[in-house]
Amino acid sequence: MNTASPIKPVDRPETNGTPQWRYERKFVIRGRSVPEVLAVIRRHPAAFREAYPPRLINNVYLDTQSLHNYHEHVGGAAHRVKTRVRWYGPLRGPIAKPTLEQKLKRGLVSAKLAYPLPPLHLNGSIDHGELAAFFDRAGLPAPLRSRLHQLRPVLVNRYQRHYLRSADGRFRLTVDGQLEFHGARLTTDGTDGPHDPSELVILELKFDARHAETAAAVTNAFPFRLQRCSKYVLGIEYLHGAA
Repeated sequence: MNTASPIKPVDRPETNGTPQWRYERKFVIRGRSVPEVLAVIRRHPAAFREAYPPRLINNVYLDTQSLHNYHEHVGGAAHRVKTRVRWYGPLRGPIAKPTLEQKLKRGLVSAKLAYPLPPLHLNGSIDHGELAAFFDRAGLPAPLRSRLHQLRPVLVNRYQRHYLRSADGRFRLTVDGQLEFHGARLTTDGTDGPHDPSELVILELKFDARHAETAAAVTNAFPFRLQRCSKYVLGIEYLHGAA
């Protein structure tokens, strides 16, 4: 990735504790490769073009012992949260800039809160106690640390993301492919995976509330079907079946 690029990632979450709410529309695409999907997008009348170089995203998802957040999502709870540690680049080894993210859902809108974490090294199993101690050393707010102590690592996922933006700057797209799902135990030689459920490509349209009225024309111009989708839910169900 060219670190000198002045363009910032279009899905960068808020870090000041004030979530910026937005709408998200997802398309789950089967039977087409990422290059084929990108070719379709470039013919869209909104003139989507690359906004940031593609990169590999890694997440460790945290949930309760009973998978409370998973069941809230499957049950369609209007207000819900997903918690994950995210970083970019290699899956294993030293992680220079991990981030704790909380993905918030309130009815039809979503937001993210992000908290920078100190460097981390990931190779073997992701131990609950070690991760809790790591969070305690990270200088996170005390109420957040208390909530994190109730969670445990349940899923690791990884994918390549492409970033695009419409010509007028109102709409952003992410295109995720090469999905991998792993359990919370990783090995140095990769014998735990990867797992890839049927070569999915997930396209997500993101826009602010003030552009909601014009969003239908943008979504209708895609030859793909809108569909509710969570990569966290996909991963849990792929590895363990319906929890």
